[in-house]
Amino acid sequence: MAHGTAPSDIKSEIKRQLKERRNPPPFKTNTRKAVKARDIRYNEWSDFEERREHVVARRQDALDHLSEIHEQLSAKWKENGVIVHHAANSAIANDTILKIIRDKGADTILKSKSMLSEEIGINDYLEQHGVEPVETDLGEYIVQLRHEVPSHITMPGMHLDRNDVGQLFHEKLGIEYTNDPPTLTQVARRVLREKFLAAKVGMVGVNFAVAQTGHIATVTNEGNGRLVSSLPKTVIAVMGYERVTQSLDDLAMLWQLLARSATGQRATVYLNLMHGPAPGPTGPDEVHIVVVNNGRRALNDDPELREVLRCIRCGACLNACPIYQQVGGHPYGGTYPGPIGIVLTPALKGLNNAPDHPFASTLCGACEEICPVSIPLPKMMLELRKRSVESRAAPDLEKPVWFGFQKVMESQKAYEIASNTARFVQYNWPGKNPMPIPGWTDHRDAPQFAKKPFRDLFKDKDG
Repeated sequence: MAHGTAPSDIKSEIKRQLKERRNPPPFKTNTRKAVKARDIRYNEWSDFEERREHVVARRQDALDHLSEIHEQLSAKWKENGVIVHHAANSAIANDTILKIIRDKGADTILKSKSMLSEEIGINDYLEQHGVEPVETDLGEYIVQLRHEVPSHITMPGMHLDRNDVGQLFHEKLGIEYTNDPPTLTQVARRVLREKFLAAKVGMVGVNFAVAQTGHIATVTNEGNGRLVSSLPKTVIAVMGYERVTQSLDDLAMLWQLLARSATGQRATVYLNLMHGPAPGPTGPDEVHIVVVNNGRRALNDDPELREVLRCIRCGACLNACPIYQQVGGHPYGGTYPGPIGIVLTPALKGLNNAPDHPFASTLCGACEEICPVSIPLPKMMLELRKRSVESRAAPDLEKPVWFGFQKVMESQKAYEIASNTARFVQYNWPGKNPMPIPGWTDHRDAPQFAKKPFRDLFKDKDG
């Protein structure tokens, strides 16, 4: 069972991570290489902005016509022999998946990487009902062995190094300790290969479903995704309601943007297109797709936040975010860390369940700048902050404080009195850290007032 933090714990978890950064062992999250690799690949396109604008328009058009696209998809899936299940929420999705597994007499299910499966909590649910879920993506397999949740969207074990993995495999798999990555990879491959050969049911995520043809597209860098979707005789695909694209041409451009943004590759190693059942030695006899709503349809009706559904789960905004670089992914709780999680978690789960998420940002704009589908994340964070403040129960101490600030800034006399008072307090405050400001001077020095304000210097000069 994976142990993670709750979205409501973000403030305390960020404080804990910042405290740990000041003590050994050193913090291990470093996303700068991913940003550099992404920039190199995008600079190969002289027309990058035009390509991005085209993809943004196509993604948004798909969101604007979700109902029609799903009607087209359902018809294509039926034509292709895919069994379709619609799940309004996590509970229904989990029940549906468990029923399919039990109908096949299986007590184990092999999984390819899927953030949606993390969102609905399928692993914990299956374990509680006597079914063993086995992650086959190497990063997901490692964090599963550690009973953790992923700390990054595309790099689940970003917070770990080779020594951590070596010790983990020594303890869990009984091998002699080594921190050699090729050796550790071969160990994981040997253990998982036995699982692949015995599996009755496999589960894959869906990066995109193509309305034109009904193809289910899965993007991976490891062969596990293809094995999970071909060796078991029953395959379950789990898909978020918004993960659709209209044509194979749109898919091709999205694939390239996703690879460049996520890992700095021109293309991922695998683009797996599943059309439907393929009886025989190289394909499943039965394919199920579970389309999960879980708040997405309501979010698509929200004019201020609906653009967040354009997200293609590349993780680039995490790589560019100064907050994520300092604290990693686990403090965000839920499923989605970083800037996308700051918006998506309260948007899907409700602000009351993630009240501090909109404030866990510097609003520097790096996330929007790097986003391959130009999601205006800072604007959405401000909107969620506004909603958070407006929903607070009285008395709200911030309101009189900001009202007072407004009045001070509107009056020259009031401003001069306030600044002179603050200057006097600062320069006469006892101790080394003058005028401590709660929550500010815990990690930085207080802003220093000039001993003589500019207005007085100007008056003296003017004579």
